[in-house]
Amino acid sequence: MGITFDLRTAAEQRNGSAFSDEEYRLALPEAQRKLERINNLYGTRHGEPYLAILISEAVQAQRLTRYLNAVYDLREQARGSGPDQGLAHP
Repeated sequence: MGITFDLRTAAEQRNGSAFSDEEYRLALPEAQRKLERINNLYGTRHGEPYLAILISEAVQAQRLTRYLNAVYDLREQARGSGPDQGLAHP
């Protein structure tokens, strides 16, 4: 019996935190496409360990995007309720 590679666990360990099912669901196809492009471009045959790294990177990018969007939304809400509402520059 051989050792099986758990892709999700490897990606989570690389990231240092667990993924939600939604994060993993969104990151997996993106990482697979990136791995295929890298392998085709460079003639390599990177497999699941490298795919785990790409999944981890995709989840980090998703999380950063959500955070930055939330900060932007808060900033826009604060602008809308402040005394300089409607001005082009703060």
